[in-house]
Amino acid sequence: MATPNFYPSSLSGSSEFIEERTLALMKRSCGAVLVGLLFSSAALSMVTARTGWPYWELTSALLLFYLVPAVYAYRYIQKKPEDRQPEQDRRHLTYMIVAIISAWNLVAIDILPTLDSQTRLIAVSIFIVVVYAHCLPFSLFPRQGMALMAFNLLPLSVQLTMLGDESVIAFGLCGIALLFMEFGTYTWLYRKDMSAFRARKARVVAVEPDMSEEGFKRRLVYSIHSNSTPAVMMQAVAAFFLVVTLGAEQSEGMLWSWLLAYLSVQTLRTAGFIAHVDNPKRLRLRDWRILFGLGIVVNQLSWYALLVLFHDIMTGFSLGVVSGMFIVVAVISTVGITSDRLLLYLNSAMCLVPPVLILFSKEEVWSMVSLGMLASISMLIIVENIHRSAVQSQRGKLLQQLTEFRAKEMKVLNGELTDARERLTEVNSNLEQQIEERTEELNYQATHDMLTGLGNRYYFSRMVSDALQEQEEESGGFAVYLLDLDRFKEINDGLGHLAGDGVLKAIADRLSEACSDEVICARWGGDEFVILERREVSARDAEAFAIGLVNDLKRPIELESGPVSLGASVGVALCPEHGKTAEQLLEHADIAVYRAKSYKTGVSVYNEQWGYEAVERLQLVQALGHAIEHDQINIAMQPFVSVESGELTGFEALARWRDTVRDVEISPGTFIPLAEESGLMPAMGRNILRKACETLMRETPDSDLRVAVNISVMQLRQQDFIDDVATILASVGMPASRLELELTESVFAGDVMHIRQVLGTLRDMGVKISIDDFGTGYSSISYLRDFPLDTLKIDQSFVAGLRNGGEGLFSSIVSLAHGLKLSVIVEGVESRNDLDKVLELGGEEIQGFFFSRPIDSRKLGEWLQSHSQHPFTMRRRHLSMAVDNQDKFRLKDS
Repeated sequence: MATPNFYPSSLSGSSEFIEERTLALMKRSCGAVLVGLLFSSAALSMVTARTGWPYWELTSALLLFYLVPAVYAYRYIQKKPEDRQPEQDRRHLTYMIVAIISAWNLVAIDILPTLDSQTRLIAVSIFIVVVYAHCLPFSLFPRQGMALMAFNLLPLSVQLTMLGDESVIAFGLCGIALLFMEFGTYTWLYRKDMSAFRARKARVVAVEPDMSEEGFKRRLVYSIHSNSTPAVMMQAVAAFFLVVTLGAEQSEGMLWSWLLAYLSVQTLRTAGFIAHVDNPKRLRLRDWRILFGLGIVVNQLSWYALLVLFHDIMTGFSLGVVSGMFIVVAVISTVGITSDRLLLYLNSAMCLVPPVLILFSKEEVWSMVSLGMLASISMLIIVENIHRSAVQSQRGKLLQQLTEFRAKEMKVLNGELTDARERLTEVNSNLEQQIEERTEELNYQATHDMLTGLGNRYYFSRMVSDALQEQEEESGGFAVYLLDLDRFKEINDGLGHLAGDGVLKAIADRLSEACSDEVICARWGGDEFVILERREVSARDAEAFAIGLVNDLKRPIELESGPVSLGASVGVALCPEHGKTAEQLLEHADIAVYRAKSYKTGVSVYNEQWGYEAVERLQLVQALGHAIEHDQINIAMQPFVSVESGELTGFEALARWRDTVRDVEISPGTFIPLAEESGLMPAMGRNILRKACETLMRETPDSDLRVAVNISVMQLRQQDFIDDVATILASVGMPASRLELELTESVFAGDVMHIRQVLGTLRDMGVKISIDDFGTGYSSISYLRDFPLDTLKIDQSFVAGLRNGGEGLFSSIVSLAHGLKLSVIVEGVESRNDLDKVLELGGEEIQGFFFSRPIDSRKLGEWLQSHSQHPFTMRRRHLSMAVDNQDKFRLKDS
C-alpha cells in the first residue's frame, strides 16, 4: 500500500492563505507551548523524584524558556495586520522551537542512560505528548511540521536504540515508525485546515458535485480514505496503552517488537490513504477498495497476534483490560468506513474473533463480562441501519453541496443580471451620444487617411467637385496640384515600411503647414499627395507655390535610423484652362507630374501638348513590349582597350531598338527608362544578356575577351536572375570569367542585403562585377568596400571635367579605386587630349569614341579582322619631349 513517492504532493506547501495560516499557527502555538511546559514539568518532576537528578535548577530555566515563543506568538496576534511579517515571524518562531527541542535532546542524552526501565517508559510516554505540542501546530505548514517531528523523534529513537538494553531496541524503532505515520496525520490536518480557509473565504470556485451512481461511489471510496486517519491514530494509541499495561520484564522486548510491527502496518495503511487522496484516479475503485480491505484484515490480524502471543501472561485483570481495549478498538476501527457496507461487515466480523478466543480461554467473570459487552457493541456496529445512516448522510452532504452550488450560481446569475440591467440602462442613456460620436468617427475615417491624418481620395474628390460647382456659379478658378515623392520606394524597401510610414507622416506634417481654408491637402495614395487651392491663381503663381513646396520637402527628415532626404515632383492643372471636371484636372496634373519627373524639373504646369505625348508614350510602351516579345532589341559592342599594351580586352554590350512600325531609331535614353517604369526591364535585360554572350562566342570563341552587360536593380530583385545567368552561360558554352555585369550606383539605394547576396553568388561563379557611371549616384566608400566588386568605371563627365582642370578629383577617384583593390575603366575618351590626360592620371582600361563608336553586332566580325591583331599605340606625352609634332600624335595601328 506504499506510494511511489511517500512524501505526498498535498504536503508540498503553498503560498495560499499565508497570512491566515500564520495567524492560526501563532494562536495554536500559544496553547501548545503551555501544554509542552506542563508535561515537561511533569516529566522532570517525576524523574527528579525517582532519581534525584541534580540539574533541576538548570532545567527549570529551560522550562521558563517556553514562555519566549508563547509571548512572541501572543505579540504577533496583537499586531495590526499591516505590521505583521508572516514569513519572517514564522521563521523566528520555528527557530525558538528548534532551540527548545535541541535543549531537550541534550537533556535526554544525559538523563535516559541513568533511568530504570519503568521510569524511562513513563518519561518517554509523557515526552511524546511534549513532542506533539511542539509539532502539531505546524500542521498548517506541513514541511516545517514534519521536519520538527523528525528533529524530536529521531534523536530520541536513536538514543533508546543505542542504550544497550535489548528490551527497548524495538521501543526506540517505534519512534521512527511513528514518524512516518505522522505523514497521514499532517495530511489529514492540513486538508481540514485548508478546506476551512477556503470555505470561510469562498475563494475556491464551487464545482457542481457529481450526482451519478459512479460519482457517488467515488465519493464513498474517497470518504473512507480521507476520514480513516483518526481511527488509525487512535488504534495506535490503544496499542501503546496495551503494551504498557501488559509490560513485564520477561516479555517487554516482545511487546515492543509487536508494537513496532503494528505501527509499521498502520504506516502502510496511512500511505495508502495518502496515495488515494493525492490521486484518486491512479487505480480503479475496485482496486482501491481491495487495498483498503486488505489493510483492515492485516490490522485485525495484528490484534489477533497480540492475543495469541501474549495470552499466557494475561492475568484476570489484565485480560479484562485487554477485552475492554478490544471493545474500544472495535468501535474506533469503524470510524470512516460506515458508508461502505462490505468493509463495515468485514471489520465488524473480525472484531468478534478476539472475544470468542477469550471465551474459549475459560477465564473468570471479568472475561465473561467483557465478552458480553464486546459482542453487544459488535452486533450494534454491524446493524444495517448504521450503514444506511452513513450512506444517507453522504447523500445529504452531496445534496447540500448541490444546493449550495446552485444557490451560488443563482447568486452569481442574479448579480450578473443586475449588472447587465444597470449596464443596459447606462447604455440606453448614452446610446444616442455614442451613435453621434461613432457617426463622426466613421465620417472622419471615410474622409481621412489613417496614417497621415490628411484627407483621403474621396474627401479630395468631393472638395474638387464643390470647387467646380462654385466655379460655375461665380466664374472663378482654382488650381490642382499632384505631388509625387522621389526615391520613396528606395527608402521604403531599403529601410523598411516603418521608416516609410515615418517619412509619409513627416511629409504630411509639412504639407499641413501649407494648408489653410483656401488650400486643402490630401493623400491621394501611396507616395502621392494632392493639393487644392480654392482661389484663382495664375500659372506663374501656381508654379511658385509648387516650387516652395518642393524646396521645403527637400529638408532632411529625422528617423530612428538617421536622417534621410528625398525630393518631390509636382504637376499643376488649372481650372478652367486645363479641364472642367475633376477627372480631367487630376489626369492632367498626373501628366504634368510625370513630365516633371522625366525632365527632372521638379515642377511642371500642364500643357495641352503633353496630352499627346502621354498617348505617344503609351503607344511606345506597347511597341516596346512587342519588340521584346519578338526579339527585336539588338545590341552594339563598344571595345575596351588596355592602357598598358593597347590591346583589345573586351566589349560593352549596348541595347539598340529600331521601331519597325514607325521605322525610327529609338534612343536608349528613352526606351530603357520606359522599360524600367513599365516592368519590361527583366525580359529585355534577359534578351540583351543572351545576345551579348552569343555574339562574343560567335566572333571570338577561343579568346579571353570579355563582354560587359548593363543590368538594372529590377533584374537583381528577380528570384531567378542567378539561374538565368547560369542557364545562358551554359547554353552558349561561355566561361563565367568572360562575363562582366555592370551596375549603376542606384543598387546601393535598394535592398542592400539581398543585392549583396546575389552579387556574391555571381562572383563565386566567376562573373566579374563592375560599377558603371561612378560618381553620379548614391555610392559611398562603405558600399564600395562591402560589395563584391572587381571594377570601377569612371563616368565620362569626369573625363570632360579634365578639360576644365578637374585632374585632382579624377586622381582621387583612381586612388580610391586602387586603394579598394578595384581596377579602373575610363569611359568617354573622345579626343587625343582626353587620352593623354587619362594616360597621365591613371587607369587600367579606356573606352570611348576615340577608339571606336558602338559597333553593330552583325558587323563585329569585320571590325575585329582589322583591329584585333594590331594593338593600339599608347604613347604618353612627357615634358622633356619636343612640343612640335606632339599634337600630331593620334591613334594608329602599330
